[in-house]
Amino acid sequence: MEEPSRLDDLLRAAFEDEPREGESVLEAIERMSGTQARVLLREAPDPETPVLRAQDGRSPDLARGDRRYRISGEIARGGIGVVLKGRDRSLGRSVALKVLRAEHVGNAEILRRFIEEAQIGGQLQHPGIVPVYGLGLESEGRPYFAMKLVKGETLSARIEDRADPKDGRRRFLGIFEQVAQTVAYAHARGVVHRDLKPSNVMIGNFGEVQVVDWGLAKVMGRGESESPPATIITTVRTEGEGSASLVGSVMGTPAYMPPEQALGHVGELDERSDVFALGAILTEILTGRPPYLGDAKDQIVQAAQARLSDAFARLDGCGAEEAVIGLAKRCLAAADRALA
Repeated sequence: MEEPSRLDDLLRAAFEDEPREGESVLEAIERMSGTQARVLLREAPDPETPVLRAQDGRSPDLARGDRRYRISGEIARGGIGVVLKGRDRSLGRSVALKVLRAEHVGNAEILRRFIEEAQIGGQLQHPGIVPVYGLGLESEGRPYFAMKLVKGETLSARIEDRADPKDGRRRFLGIFEQVAQTVAYAHARGVVHRDLKPSNVMIGNFGEVQVVDWGLAKVMGRGESESPPATIITTVRTEGEGSASLVGSVMGTPAYMPPEQALGHVGELDERSDVFALGAILTEILTGRPPYLGDAKDQIVQAAQARLSDAFARLDGCGAEEAVIGLAKRCLAAADRALA
């Protein structure tokens, strides 16, 4: 009976004692109990996530509140946050850490959106949504959240790699179905994405499909005031012409947005806005191009006026099954859009 009691005491002390400087919780338990438990699985055969900038003195120090992450470098830098590649020292898994940029710490609106993005990701528990593991503060007081490190390709890259829009159409429709199921789940939880597009869909080597970048998401049932003038930002996975997101009175990506979104009518955005964007994604899968073409300003004008005749003509000539073309058109209907 003495040995279990002694072990209990050691473990209790390990959890009550603060880890030493630079020590993870796992290392503290090992130091105080003498018990080692370390498992490190081999990496899945996915493309390695590139580090654009190696860890240096300019990278955020995630020392305050949580010592468990070891940072290897920067993956991407957007208008709102910096995404870092790290490793959870206790669990041994690779993670992505999104840190609010220093210039936005004093901006209450951006700070609120950042925290809400983490909370939405933490509460939406679905295979098609990147899980958020935790929320913390780095040493200078900037918030960050840890999430699954997504590996694979974007749907946008897969579409661009096709020689012809008819190539692999059945496979792409299967991907679209998974995206639609994920969005349906989010809608059931009262969340509207507001920036659905092929570059915000990630596809892994084992068929997993995930909808990413929920930074512009809206929680239904909550009032939302009109925002400041529109500003173009670069998201984590911005790629290609017309894929840059907008924040402000116009939110989203012009090539895929419904009229109310292009007009900046924030209060009118609901599940139907995502349905329109799903129709836009389906249009690009079937025809190789989104509904609205040209530069961002021209796309906003087209979207505000619901100029869909070109998109419908391309759909009619794409050679897909009539039912699939009909679905795309119903999603894109500018008035009385049905929640398909």
